[in-house]
Amino acid sequence: MKYLVMECHPGYAVLLDEEGRFLKAANLHYEVGQTVQSPVLMREKPYGRRRGRWIASGIMAAAAACLLLFFGVTYYQNNILTYSSIYLTINPEIQMDLNRKGMVVELTGTNEDGKELLEGYDGRGKDKITVSDELIDRAIEMGFLSEGGMVSFSIDSPDDALYQEYGKELMENVTEYLDGRIIITIEVENYRTGDSGYGDSEYEYEREQPENLVPETPAQRAPEVQTPEVPVQQTPETPAQQAPATPAPQPQAPADSDYDDGDSGYDDGGGSGYDDD
Repeated sequence: MKYLVMECHPGYAVLLDEEGRFLKAANLHYEVGQTVQSPVLMREKPYGRRRGRWIASGIMAAAAACLLLFFGVTYYQNNILTYSSIYLTINPEIQMDLNRKGMVVELTGTNEDGKELLEGYDGRGKDKITVSDELIDRAIEMGFLSEGGMVSFSIDSPDDALYQEYGKELMENVTEYLDGRIIITIEVENYRTGDSGYGDSEYEYEREQPENLVPETPAQRAPEVQTPEVPVQQTPETPAQQAPATPAPQPQAPADSDYDDGDSGYDDGGGSGYDDD
């Protein structure tokens, strides 16, 4: 059975067991919040003659214990109890135990390289993303991870929604953290089912340059929609709107004269044109 250290005194410690009971035990250099196993429990002394006073104080203590139990259990469940785990595999294999808030409560090297990677490192109380980034940095410095390598995250969570949340956070944040530094493959999978859900993704951590962009082929381009031209209808002009046509000038024939040049129609000599009787 596991016990949670609630109080520490010079001669004893108050422990909370998994059944919600508060027990006294010898203080073997415990710290508040520590989880211990097989403690040296102390026997409770029997009531003396002043039993009434002990009963009254016991009632008050019970009420305080109930309140403390509520907050103690809540604190234990949210901060100390392992709720999910992430298995980080490079060549070293690391098990990260997380609480409900996604904070690391325990780190364990599951192989020899993992134990070597964790030597001198303490990630308890840190966020899972921070611990992942720091462990990857240590793996690069110690030669466990190099160009073209792989980092695998296997997530053991109580439900699929939490797996999706943690998987997305790890994929995006680790990718951004290693941007421009190294080319590796990041894999995220469900520890319980073995399914990826994200697929194996190779990330070249170099920002894409404009010249590296692939131009679109004609088949990929959207066809242009041509709008048919509508003929403009012209309104015929009315006779009043039409300008009158000016006739071209015609040559004029010389006017005919009733008289011959110099000829009066009569005989010379001043005759009147009648015979003299």
